[in-house]
Amino acid sequence: MTGESTGGNRVEGSVIGGDSLQIGRVDGDVTILTGEAPRAAAPEAVPEGFWTAPGPATPAHRRLGLLPVREADPIRLGVHRPIRPVGSQVPRMPAYVPRDLDEPAHGGLRPLVDAAARTGGFVLLVGGSSVGKTRSLYEAVRDRLPDWWLLHPSGARDIEQLVGLAPRRLVIWLDELQNYLDGEHGLTAATVRSLLAPGHQVLVVATLWPHYYDAYTAQPRSAKDEDRHPFERELLKQADTVRVATGFSAAERERAERMAEADERLRVALASKDFGLTQVIAGAPQLVHRWESADAYARAVLTAAADLTLLGAQSPIPGELLRAAVPGYCTPEERAGAPADWFEAALEYTTRPQLGATSPLVPVNDGQTMGGPDGYRVADYLVQHTGPRRRVVPPETFWTACAERLTGTADAIRIGASAVARQRFAAAVPLLRRAARAGEPSAIHQLAELYRTMGDTEGAEEMAALLAASPDSSAPLYQVLLAGWDFEEIFDLALAGNEYAIDHLIEYGDEELAIDLLRARMEPDDLGSWYRLATLLHEVGEDEQAIAILEMLLAREYDADGDLLMFLTELLQHGGHVERLYELTEEGYFFAAHYLAVLLNERGKGPQALDILREFAGQGHMDVDDLLAELLAEHGRVDELLDRAADGDPRSAVKAVELLRGRGEVERAAALLRPLADAGDAYASSTLAKLLGKDRSADELRARVAAGDEWAAEALAKLLLRGGELEEAVRVAKLSISSLLADDLVQELVERGRAELAVAFLEEKAASGEGFWTGRLAKLLKAQGRADELRIRIDMGDTGAAEALAALLEEQGREQEARSLRTYGMTVDGRIARGR
Repeated sequence: MTGESTGGNRVEGSVIGGDSLQIGRVDGDVTILTGEAPRAAAPEAVPEGFWTAPGPATPAHRRLGLLPVREADPIRLGVHRPIRPVGSQVPRMPAYVPRDLDEPAHGGLRPLVDAAARTGGFVLLVGGSSVGKTRSLYEAVRDRLPDWWLLHPSGARDIEQLVGLAPRRLVIWLDELQNYLDGEHGLTAATVRSLLAPGHQVLVVATLWPHYYDAYTAQPRSAKDEDRHPFERELLKQADTVRVATGFSAAERERAERMAEADERLRVALASKDFGLTQVIAGAPQLVHRWESADAYARAVLTAAADLTLLGAQSPIPGELLRAAVPGYCTPEERAGAPADWFEAALEYTTRPQLGATSPLVPVNDGQTMGGPDGYRVADYLVQHTGPRRRVVPPETFWTACAERLTGTADAIRIGASAVARQRFAAAVPLLRRAARAGEPSAIHQLAELYRTMGDTEGAEEMAALLAASPDSSAPLYQVLLAGWDFEEIFDLALAGNEYAIDHLIEYGDEELAIDLLRARMEPDDLGSWYRLATLLHEVGEDEQAIAILEMLLAREYDADGDLLMFLTELLQHGGHVERLYELTEEGYFFAAHYLAVLLNERGKGPQALDILREFAGQGHMDVDDLLAELLAEHGRVDELLDRAADGDPRSAVKAVELLRGRGEVERAAALLRPLADAGDAYASSTLAKLLGKDRSADELRARVAAGDEWAAEALAKLLLRGGELEEAVRVAKLSISSLLADDLVQELVERGRAELAVAFLEEKAASGEGFWTGRLAKLLKAQGRADELRIRIDMGDTGAAEALAALLEEQGREQEARSLRTYGMTVDGRIARGR
């Protein structure tokens, strides 16, 4: 960059990457920046082929962990080691049964891979353990991109190192995506956006279990709710997601039966009645049998290992940690009668491969040494199989073993956080202190918050001092988080130069203060800051200045979140800038057409507005289609609405239905919606379901529910509820996604004396871990006075249950217990702690 300083307070035009823009008065010296920063040269260690196309893998490729896709080992990529029937000589992998999800009509995995090969992309498969998601992903990538490079990174940092290198023809393989996510310290949306930038050819592929996906994508229900996964949710927004069914469809099973004639493992799997085909291939029945048939010591080892995994351990579990944790899982008699080699015998039992496939406890080595394992991991199917049933908090020996023998700081933080979620504050402290002593700012922050909760002022101040003195680049952020919403404390941090405090004030502070701070510190080429300034100017009523900035950003092709055009054209509409809206409309911008039509209609020029919308309609822009249908109805163009509905436009169909129903033509209205709803359009499905519900068409609703229509499930459940058919209403409501229906259902069940049914309904919904459902369940349990069940929910990590139990104790006149629960949490064995 080059610079030129001028004196005084008058600037003819400040140069910003080729654009001249001045916002408001300028005081003091001005530095005008021109030119571009030199591009960083690619590191010499990166092979030239990394930016072009793969040839033979060189030593440089190997150092980066790159290999051609065609050479990738499916087992190392995460495909389960398959069963090997006794005495059989079979290939390493069984034949791949083509899945429905490979095709466009069922998720389109392979078309998504094809599209990503052209422009880059992020493809995510969501499904449970041992359902075939990793195998499907492997087969799709190998089939479509055999000559691309493949990188199987060990962590998020390996991926971050690729940013700026402009890789081409590269597949980044992220099996078990949750292992790469850790809030802002894991893989972020910004990193993925950089890798998928125009000009690159990068395909990011990943797998994820459903409960992780649901937890990461759940939005806070209100501003008061903690947003636990904003970074993960932002990342997952970029993914094309394909759902993997638990079992085989009829078509998939038919394909498997044809292929089984030449594959013994498929024949064995098809014969199973209790497990799905892919689960049998992965050895799931044998894993479960091994668990259930284990003696007391082997079962205790497996249970301790599963608890470690469920509570957050991701690194190999040290054998000595398991040995130290197990005593608390055994009865006094079992401890007294344990033979000298109990642990060795338990390991031999739990690590023995089943039918040549995986073992319940898998020995692993992190690659630093040779000769034997340095830890263990639990077969993921067993974790998923046992996890939902684990309601007991691990014993004291477990927490002590973790605090003393965990090898990874990140694991200590995660397990410490799990202890806090279960209100086991005393168990969490040594785990978090271990990570805090290692200098991890996130652990220091969490421990400081915990000390504050426990009333330990000295401990909280010690952690605050550690953060202030930490050289870690993320420490300033955690100082701001620790300050919470204390404006004065955050302001003091900002005055001391804390960049995160300044950013916090810009994002959440008074608009005028935020504008002053932003103008004082923003770099001329920091387009994101210019966009933020535009939003702030709009908030204080300076729309014309905001429009000027947005026009500059449009010219610079900046649109980080995809909302710039909508923001700009909305401001142009509010400001009455008809000519500019016409210009943008002629350039083909949908949002410009939408807001121009709004403005023209407001000025009494409905026909012109309709002409503009007709030109842009039917091209996939929902706002345009909605507005066209709305204006056609407003201007009485019923015939055109019906014609557009007949051509497959669901928005026009819905508006036409409103008019038809007003005339009493209910059946004609339903007939208009059925083909669109059958084709899977949610807009038409929801409207048809409401129409059928009002018409009390229970039989048709049942048929639509059976076909998987969630909107029909909501309408049918309401119909059944009104008719007093409570059990069936609950069964159907479980298939619905409506939170409003859930509230109505629970209230109705309680009023009719069927609280048990309401609790069972919410328990099933709360199994997803989503805060809305766990909160509703805790509220109901409190209202019903069910303290024991609230304790169970606390043991499962439901933080809302703790406050519900404290409130219930207060209502019962047990204020001291409520205070102790809020301050000190619970002991490991489930009693309310009393402090020191």
